[in-house]
Amino acid sequence: MMKLSRRRFLGHVLGAGLVSAAAYGTYRGFVPGYPKILVDYPGMELGHAMRDAMIQRPVNIPSMDVNVLIAGSGGAGLSAAWTLSKHGMHDYVLLDGPERNGNNRGEQHLGVTYPTGAHYLPLPAAESTHIQQLLSDIGLYHNGQYDERAMVNAPSERLYYHDKWQPEIIPDHDGDSERFFRHMHSLSLQRGSDGKRLFAMPIVASSSDANWRALDQITFAAWLTQQNYRSESLLWYCDYCCRDDYGQGIQQVSAWAGLHYFCARNSDGKDSHTVLTWPHGLNELSERMRRYCRLQNHADLNTYRPLIHTPTSLAASALSIEEHAEGVRVLCRDGNGALMWLNAKQVICAMPLYIAARVVSNVSQYGFDPSRHLPEYAPWLVSNFILKGLPTEKAGAPLAWDNVAYQGAGLGFVLATHQEIWRGAPPYTSFTAYNALNHDSPKAVRQWLINSSPEAIYQHAAAEIEHMYGLQLRRHMVEARITVRGHAMAAPTPHYLNNSGLHALQQHTGRLCFAHSDLSGYSVFEEACWWGKAAAEKILPPSR
Repeated sequence: MMKLSRRRFLGHVLGAGLVSAAAYGTYRGFVPGYPKILVDYPGMELGHAMRDAMIQRPVNIPSMDVNVLIAGSGGAGLSAAWTLSKHGMHDYVLLDGPERNGNNRGEQHLGVTYPTGAHYLPLPAAESTHIQQLLSDIGLYHNGQYDERAMVNAPSERLYYHDKWQPEIIPDHDGDSERFFRHMHSLSLQRGSDGKRLFAMPIVASSSDANWRALDQITFAAWLTQQNYRSESLLWYCDYCCRDDYGQGIQQVSAWAGLHYFCARNSDGKDSHTVLTWPHGLNELSERMRRYCRLQNHADLNTYRPLIHTPTSLAASALSIEEHAEGVRVLCRDGNGALMWLNAKQVICAMPLYIAARVVSNVSQYGFDPSRHLPEYAPWLVSNFILKGLPTEKAGAPLAWDNVAYQGAGLGFVLATHQEIWRGAPPYTSFTAYNALNHDSPKAVRQWLINSSPEAIYQHAAAEIEHMYGLQLRRHMVEARITVRGHAMAAPTPHYLNNSGLHALQQHTGRLCFAHSDLSGYSVFEEACWWGKAAAEKILPPSR
């Protein structure tokens, strides 16, 4: 095995390197002319633990037997837990990993709850029956109606365009845009030679028609050019949509993926603005899933004892997963540094593949070669700017849930307290800004993150909102809490549909199964839920 330097190992595992002196841990401090800046690097501690376990593993690590172990508590891991519980299997352990709820994590500060990752869920498409089942089980869908409290309140969106706000994100309704949406409507209804819709969600429900799958060989930008779409505002809008869902723009993503965005979730050809959302984003969805499963939280490996028929959420991470003739051994580490081997009959690996590639022993035996099959990962910043009071708005549409700047470098911001605004203006709120860092290659961006100071990261994260509000933003800002996600999401770049390594993991059945949205080649909750459910069904007894 090739020897890895400390920086190279952490850079590969954590995505941004995140090991420079200025970036170590969570940066806290007052900087002249800035609000208080806190920069969080989820997973850094796990990266150090993994490195140490590779270099020097302690002897006499205690061990314990468990039935089923789920490694990872993001959308896929919790969906696997939901499926097991739904079918009456309760003797399992869920490892939370470095972040409880993964990219769905939310936080609270100064009485404000806000997301540090995913913040909404579109209403399920026709093929996404698994999502409707889940929402029904956790109390968000009943008798054909979605919980009104979770439906995004009006106004849901606005665009900062020509120095004022307009009430929808599509900049212009010109001839190109009208033709484009008619085209998307037609494609959303069209079926391939196998009778399936061309573009559906989950992705496995989409048509395998080779003539249409060939669009995966070119970029979305190339397809738009071929179709003679030239409108500047339309091209910006398509780029914005791809960056919002995929972390990369029309110049980087596959044409098939670009069309999938506009055609898969609904049948009218336009992206639906009706979504489910909460102040702390999909953390609410994750916590509801935990309550449904009746997960018992446990934080200490030294005092942990498995309880038969009692599902447990263990605040620990998997450092090594080793399959053998009798089951699967998982080396776990909790937040206090305690180590333990959990000997499981079956394991569901619900970690991102760039982590699984390092954690799973001899991962190539499952048909997955990390040197060839790892997806391209898009880096993101998710920044919560905690405000006391609200800055003065410019002319046009009022403050909305989603607030986007035309041709901005970021993706705008979400008002964390929007769902509570009917109660009156809160004393504190958060503008949650999303930055898909696709201004350079993902590798170059991660190198930039390694070498950048917290002040430079703040400047990049806040530039778009400061353009909207000027200096008054800082006058209201109490704190900037920035989450760096160097490998935030798999991006569907050209040829991702033909990734044989992903196909191998999708189809693998055994003592160790795989579940993550990465198996679809891109990262949305609907795909994570699908693969979590599929993995759990593989290990359920036939009678269930």
